[in-house]
Amino acid sequence: MKTRKRIFFALALGGLLLVLSLAVFIWFLSKNPNDLAARIFFNFFTAFILVVVFVSLLGIALLAFTLFSNKPMGGLNNIMTKSLNSVYPLAFFSAKLLNINKDLIRKSYIETSNQLAKFRLGEMNLKKILLLAPHCLQDRDCPYKITVDIENCRRCGKCPIAGLYELTIKYKAKMVVATGGTLARDFIKQYLPEVILAIACERDLASGIHDVTSIPVIGVLNRRPNGPCCNTVVDCKEVENVLKYLCGDICQLN
Repeated sequence: MKTRKRIFFALALGGLLLVLSLAVFIWFLSKNPNDLAARIFFNFFTAFILVVVFVSLLGIALLAFTLFSNKPMGGLNNIMTKSLNSVYPLAFFSAKLLNINKDLIRKSYIETSNQLAKFRLGEMNLKKILLLAPHCLQDRDCPYKITVDIENCRRCGKCPIAGLYELTIKYKAKMVVATGGTLARDFIKQYLPEVILAIACERDLASGIHDVTSIPVIGVLNRRPNGPCCNTVVDCKEVENVLKYLCGDICQLN
């Protein structure tokens, strides 16, 4: 089920308002100290916060216009990516204050980031696509170590790994399976992809997208019918739709 991107924007604006309130409070305090040095410090700190809030609001406004009008902003796409990632912690903090489900804000952030990544890719003729899958997709009783080499998969069909591997062969992408963030970063450094198609749970996917800013990342959420990190599943059709889009086939990525 799709999560509205408006959730992310509303919580991000709420976080910026909290920061702005802090700036006003600090400015109020700066009027009281008799010490000139303290007043100067408070004034400079307030000015710094105001500049950060203003730049963040500008980035959010550009981002909102781009996403809701479905019009890419060309060279500003990378700047908007930085704005998106800079306000994500504020949106997450606002969600915690309001007791909003953490996965809900993560889903909203992932969908917002996915659409922005699509704009960043533009008309690129992609040749280096990396499919980054989590180890929890593999059947827990499988004796074959696929994190070392995906070719070790016996394609028995007990888990989604075989289906995903077939898709990467079909669309000429590289597939790796990672046990965690450290190994995932090592794979990215090793293969230097132009775009990453990442599969993970809400927490890991949001964290990974936030950490990787130099390469466009499109995220697909897995499902956990057996609990976290155990025999998870993913919609292979959704993954194929993304691969079709990345390879230039006629496929609308919503």
